[in-house]
Amino acid sequence: MHSELIEFFRFDDQNSGLLRRGDRFLRARGNEPVTEVRIPIGHSDFLRRLDHLRYAVEHDPGRREEALRRLAQVVTDVLGPLGHDGAEPLRVDLVTNAAELSALPFELAGPSLVLTRRVRTGAHHERSLWWSKPRVLFACASPAGAGRPVPIEDHRAALRDALKPWSEPLPVEGLADAIRDSRRLLTTVDRASLGRIAAALRAAVDEGRPYTHLHVLAHGCDVGDRFEPAFGVALFDEDDRTMAAVTPEMLRETLRPIEPGPVVVTLAVCDGGNESNSVTGGGSLAHTLHVSGVPVVLASQFPLTFAGSGTLTRRFYDLLLGGADVRDALHETRTRLYDDAGSAHDWAGLVAYVQLPEDYQDRLYEVAMQAEMASLRTAQLWSDRLVNEGITDPGAFDTVAEQLGSRIASLTGYVEGPVAAPARAARLENLGILGSAQKRFAELAFHRDHGAEARDRLTEARGWYLQGFTRNLSQHWHGVQALSLEAVLTGRIERVGQWYAAREAAEADDDAWAPGSLAELLLLAPFAGRTRALDEAEEQLAELVRRTRAQWPADDPFPVDSTIRQFGRYLRWWTAAHGYFPGYGADLTAEASRLLENLRALSGPSSSAPGSPAGSPAHT
Repeated sequence: MHSELIEFFRFDDQNSGLLRRGDRFLRARGNEPVTEVRIPIGHSDFLRRLDHLRYAVEHDPGRREEALRRLAQVVTDVLGPLGHDGAEPLRVDLVTNAAELSALPFELAGPSLVLTRRVRTGAHHERSLWWSKPRVLFACASPAGAGRPVPIEDHRAALRDALKPWSEPLPVEGLADAIRDSRRLLTTVDRASLGRIAAALRAAVDEGRPYTHLHVLAHGCDVGDRFEPAFGVALFDEDDRTMAAVTPEMLRETLRPIEPGPVVVTLAVCDGGNESNSVTGGGSLAHTLHVSGVPVVLASQFPLTFAGSGTLTRRFYDLLLGGADVRDALHETRTRLYDDAGSAHDWAGLVAYVQLPEDYQDRLYEVAMQAEMASLRTAQLWSDRLVNEGITDPGAFDTVAEQLGSRIASLTGYVEGPVAAPARAARLENLGILGSAQKRFAELAFHRDHGAEARDRLTEARGWYLQGFTRNLSQHWHGVQALSLEAVLTGRIERVGQWYAAREAAEADDDAWAPGSLAELLLLAPFAGRTRALDEAEEQLAELVRRTRAQWPADDPFPVDSTIRQFGRYLRWWTAAHGYFPGYGADLTAEASRLLENLRALSGPSSSAPGSPAGSPAHT
């Protein structure tokens, strides 16, 4: 996707200004020479055209369409030739501090234009620049006198669906569906007031899990007078009975002191991005929040239909929380609004203020990875349930297998596709995740008596683990998984130097996972020409329990549980009776049984494997 930076300049006070036909501005585009641009419309004509876009004022669709065409021509003339053929979307990073230019609906230049706005304001106070795991605060209000009730349930359902990879177990036909629990990820402030919004944000910061996204659903309202008209948002007063007409400044002062504050704020509010009052100054809700330091703010610069607000919420959050670039999510949302006749010209009203961190691509990759990992973790939970509870329903197996296969295909794109370019560390972790997913798939196939498919999946899993280990020999968990699967599948370890490399890496690591790696390496020692040292392996298991208790929450002893699950595979699956360790003449059932019994005794009743929830899939 091609990108261009366009910036406008003029002298004098930037906070207020009047559109006058023929007034001159300077336009800078990328590395091109600065050019002069003249305003093709007067302020009164501009306001009149805007008025035709208000559903409550203009009931003639023909006049609305004419206003859209005229304003589209105005902003196209001001932007100038964009130098693209329209075959693919064009990203425009628009910078303008002059109030009268900010009022122009540049988004009308076309639905294929991915236009984001920002202003040059210097350094802000410190904010969390991006996020990897989302937490959404949904503030909604529909006080008496503001208008008909806003579609709260529609928006709440859209947000829950967008958070699905993070919160909702996979529904499996033939099994009782687990209760959807998004409470740690989504909080609704019904009958929202400024005080209740602030209290929820502060409580999350105090808890150590601040909200990353704030979504506001409410009616817009007038907050000025006939001399200084302005738009705000209709919330509840602190008495929880009457309406409070909240100005942009009031909302800004509520959010600004909270650190870290939301990275993304979406305003499903009529006129939340309306900058039309450039004469007396004062920015819109969106503009004011962005200037105060919120990196991404979405709003509508026109009245917003209920249908459009629902589409905006569902499409934008579904893409954004799935790891899409915020600009791509914006473009897809605007395109959906453009194609949706029920949302009228909401596509043209959608305005976005965006200031991205310099390492945005790396952060973006991390977000997408986290979403994929969460979705995979959900599938793994159901895979464990099928295996551990002895469920044999073919439909349930097919559903879980389909979900695992889908996640594997998606994750593979993050290693082999162009999106894998940034975030080297995340790519390495992804290789382990793919190995884990293939291993879970193999376990499902084994329990369905599909022995050949199970071996094929284990072979693919070994390949992913080995890639991760050879790219970075300090990734001992990748090395141990690759070596164990090589021994299981072939009855040997061909390159014994990899065994020594994995041991060196694990011995140098003070993480909780390292002793588990060492214990399994000692179990595999004969395949590397070494004498098996089970006593030493038991010492490593004791260290594993000690580090887990010191480094992990008491209610989540996952390194221990994961090691229990891994050793259990040598007992119930990777056995000579099932055709594994070919040519070795035996298997590791007796040795693994001893270590497993020892580890369970050391860890006590807190360990819940093999039925415990999956943690980081790279270690399972």
